[in-house]
Amino acid sequence: MKKIIISAITLVIISLGSAYATVDVNECDKLETKAKKIDCLTALKAKAVKEQALEPIKNISKKINSLNEKKKIFDENNKTLWDVFKKK
Repeated sequence: MKKIIISAITLVIISLGSAYATVDVNECDKLETKAKKIDCLTALKAKAVKEQALEPIKNISKKINSLNEKKKIFDENNKTLWDVFKKK
């Protein structure tokens, strides 16, 4: 009887731990707008930090850095657009 109770308790603990530690890194890939994608990734990173999931944090940080690099390249190529934005 003790073995059944112990195995049931460990099964519950394992299932709860895996349910809370899941952060879907690819959840934001379906968004097309870069601003919304960055907002989504930031929210996911906060969720991963709260759950202390180290691997998803690294993947999310890489995606955020990639989007920031693309934005910098776009800004360099379109300086006149940036100048018009600053004047407003």
